[in-house]
Amino acid sequence: MKTLAIIAQKGGSGKSTIAVHLAAYARSRKVRPALIDLDQQASTFDWNEGRLENDPDSPKLYCVRARENDLPKAMQQAKANGAQLLIIDTAPHSNRDAATAAKLADFVLIPCRPARFDLKALMSTAEIAKLSNTAAAVVINQAPPVGGKAERAREVIQGQGINVLPPVLHRRTAFEDALTGCRAVHEYDPESKAAQEIAALFDCLRRGLKLS
Repeated sequence: MKTLAIIAQKGGSGKSTIAVHLAAYARSRKVRPALIDLDQQASTFDWNEGRLENDPDSPKLYCVRARENDLPKAMQQAKANGAQLLIIDTAPHSNRDAATAAKLADFVLIPCRPARFDLKALMSTAEIAKLSNTAAAVVINQAPPVGGKAERAREVIQGQGINVLPPVLHRRTAFEDALTGCRAVHEYDPESKAAQEIAALFDCLRRGLKLS
């Protein structure tokens, strides 16, 4: 089992959106996913609860809520359940949860919007990942579909010595529309640009995690 921790100290970075989309897309690629939701808001858990067990297109996934102290046990349970890819959705403004998840993960993904406040907050998140000694990288999220904001943000982040993944996730209505129905974009509109972006991010992470 490979474990991906999604962390960001800044609220609204899109951790939960990315977590559920990667998990649902992993299933479509014959990789058995599991989700652990450490956030008290439980957005990831609630999204999954809205799915149906026997839905052929958007079935309920393995997803549990946990606290930081429970994380090792929850990870063991996911592995025992046959998970091949475990995704941990962490809470914002929680150094302890993020640090524990990062230490236990094989890879840390840091979503960051190309906006001033997000870029300034990024350094504290990157420091948590660095202290964990776990491989980590930023994914630029919620970028405007037009203009050069994403690439300018990439230059700023890389200038701080932080790795940035090539795929960019843009601000698209398909993400919101899919989540409203407790689906992922590849289930809602498989031909959409949003679905293509999630596929590109998953393939990038799959290579980095050496996930067969």
